[in-house]
Order: sequence, then C-alpha cells, then structure tokens
Amino acid sequence: MSGHRVRAITRRLLQGFRRDRRTLALLFVAPIVILGLLGYLMRGSSSVPAVGIANQDSGPAGAVVADVLRHSSHIKTSDIDAAEGDAKLRDGSLVAYVVFPQDFTQKVAAGAVSPEVHLEGSQPGEDSPVIQALQQAMTSLASQVAGRNVSFQPHINYLYGGSNYDTLDYFGAAFVGLVVFFLVFVITIVSFLNERSQGTLERLMASPLRRGEIVLGYMLGFTVLALVQAARCWSSRWRY
Repeated sequence: MSGHRVRAITRRLLQGFRRDRRTLALLFVAPIVILGLLGYLMRGSSSVPAVGIANQDSGPAGAVVADVLRHSSHIKTSDIDAAEGDAKLRDGSLVAYVVFPQDFTQKVAAGAVSPEVHLEGSQPGEDSPVIQALQQAMTSLASQVAGRNVSFQPHINYLYGGSNYDTLDYFGAAFVGLVVFFLVFVITIVSFLNERSQGTLERLMASPLRRGEIVLGYMLGFTVLALVQAARCWSSRWRY
C-alpha cells in the first residue's frame, strides 16, 4: 500500500468537496438548521412557570405557605381569585394555580394537608417545578409546626391532558416533523445524485421544461412522501 497514492486520493476528494457547494451545504448548513430547530423546540419550554396563588385560609398556615411559594426560585407567582383560575389557564397566562381552602389551618393542625393544585396539563415539563415548589413550601410549614407530623397529599386537577400525559406526547408532533424533514432532505439529495449519475438530469435540462418546473415537481413529489411518512410515524406512535 502506497501512502502517496492514499494522500492523493484524499486530496482529490477534499478538492472535489471544495468545488461542490451542494455537498458543503449538506455537511455544514443542514446540521446547523436541524440543531437550531431542535434547540428552539427544547429551550422554548424551559421558562419559569407562572403560578397563581388563591389563599382562602382564615388562619396563618395558608399565608406561611403562600409566602414561601412567592420566594421560590422554581416558579413566579401572583395572587389571584380562585374563580378566575381556570380562565387564566385557558388563556395561557398561568401554568397552574394553587388554592388553600378556608379550613387549611385546621387541616394542618389535624396533621393532614391537601391543597388544591390546578394544572393546565398540556406541557408536562412545567408541572414538575410547580409540585416541587409546593413540596418545599409544605416542608417549610411542617418544620414550623413543632411536635406534629404533617401528611402532605395535594389534590391535583388537570385542565387538559392528565397524569398519563408525558413529555413525548408534547414533543411527539414536533419530533415527527423534524425526523421527516431530515429523512426527506437526505432522500432528495440521493435522488438528485442518481439523476446526475444516470444522465437523466441533463436530459431534463435539455427539454422544454424550466428549472423552476423541475424543482417544483420534485418538491411536490417529496412533499407527498413526507406527508405519508409523517402520518405513518404518528400512527405508530399512538399504536404503541
């Protein structure tokens, strides 16, 4: 084996890449676009959830827990009326709201606490910080109730979805589109490469067809394939 010949082949390959802009775009531009879409998809759900606090408690316990929630780093809070909580969940101004009933202090004294937690439910990733912040608040309350074991069991209500609604259900549709975009892009490149290697692309360019018509025809054909592939992936997701 000759190292000189191997280096010559490598140099020829790199020089061919330098002259082929479409291959360079496939190697460098396409991954950046895909990672950009994926980053927008993942980072768009990392904001601090907005939570409403409806304190109806006539005693001090509700005020203590509400104050701890206001200083939590996991959520940002605002005081609301419990009657308008569902409306705020629907218009997207709140991710969740917590209701402390009038007998909350009495329940704390009895050792069993069940605050009402109302979750919007369509974004599972934002539910965990709410529950975590509430658990920390209840732990702080339990530490202030000397000599008493307080049992904490929140009563959770979902406006949409439910406890079985997971992160894949939320990201599933976007990931299907991302995977289909990537695969159809690769198939399109391979198809154009076959056209060039077989000489059919040159014959198409020599025909009365315009370049825009050829590109549009390819776009429509692969759009149909992308839709079929997306429908198949989505049906498989729900089957399993």
